[in-house]
Amino acid sequence: MTSTYLLVLTAVLSAAASSLLFVDAFSPIAAAHHPTPSSRLISAPLGMGIFDAFQKAFSNEEYGDPPEAIKATARHILVPSLEDANMVLSEIGKGETSFAALATQYSTCPSKSRGGSLGSFGPGTMVKEFDEVVFSTETKVGQVMGPVKTQFGYHLLVVDKRTGGSDWY
Repeated sequence: MTSTYLLVLTAVLSAAASSLLFVDAFSPIAAAHHPTPSSRLISAPLGMGIFDAFQKAFSNEEYGDPPEAIKATARHILVPSLEDANMVLSEIGKGETSFAALATQYSTCPSKSRGGSLGSFGPGTMVKEFDEVVFSTETKVGQVMGPVKTQFGYHLLVVDKRTGGSDWY
């Protein structure tokens, strides 16, 4: 009788297995054959709630430095002609006289009394041509740039410091 019982049990289980799909509830096969509201929700990316807010707050994807944080400190020598600018540039190249002394001697700007120092300023404070050089990522701190032509004449300039722009670090 035991062998008959086992034979019947095997037949029942085999019939059940062929008519029903016995799979793990988390299997993609189960989700395809037996869709439930929760299986449709799982396909969407899950958020972490408050942790997403912290991640966004500490990332720089959406937020940059505020405009008032971007500043530069620079000096310049303003001369009326390209020839004067090239002459002062050659004097700088000799290395015998400091930039501040040459600014005091040759510059036509009132900043010459401070060695050409313009102090600290943000983008948009100076004329466009000047700003483009001062706030360019290609301009290195301490490097003499120019001559730069503006409506005021020709500038030789040195950026002493920049803050705020992550490209400059």
